[in-house]
Amino acid sequence: MSIYYILELICIIAFALSGVLVDSNRGKDLISVMVLGWLTALGGGTVRDVILNEQVFWIRDQSYFWAALASSLGGFFFINHIRKSKIEKLILLFDTIGVALFSILVTERLISGGYAPYIAVSMGTVTAIFGGVLRDIVAHRPTMFNNTEFYATPIIMGCCLYIVLNRFEVTDYIASPLCMLLIIIFRLFVVVKDIKFPRWLLLR
Repeated sequence: MSIYYILELICIIAFALSGVLVDSNRGKDLISVMVLGWLTALGGGTVRDVILNEQVFWIRDQSYFWAALASSLGGFFFINHIRKSKIEKLILLFDTIGVALFSILVTERLISGGYAPYIAVSMGTVTAIFGGVLRDIVAHRPTMFNNTEFYATPIIMGCCLYIVLNRFEVTDYIASPLCMLLIIIFRLFVVVKDIKFPRWLLLR
């Protein structure tokens, strides 16, 4: 079992818990909350595999399915404890790490598989963000397309940087962690500083 696989499972758990923790879930029943957590954790990878006409990853490896479902269930029953403790900040950290990890690993895999760079970057971004988008659609919340947050920008930049480094034949052992680190630092900076797109980049 590789370190990447363990990290993926931890990040799947963080994705699911972040889906359970959104304030709009207050008052929702157990099944609804579990579905939203599961959708947040697995939605992006599912959309990616459907687009690429591949076997869906949580069907290929059931560990992802059960990790998402179990953590959503646990999140429902321990939500008050999580909100009152520092665990919520830890979930945000692992959610950010997950976004970076999945986007770069997918970009790396598709480039190695002979896909065009634009497909690799697109699918890396879809994997990272579409779980949250699907959650927001189902929960009737504003999605990233309805606000001006820099949510997807760090991911796209990290994936594009990987493409550039790959073109210069930088080894994946250096390129992948470097690009993940860029996404994590940029994403956390955006969240802490609440940075949004400037007015000149907004459609009027």
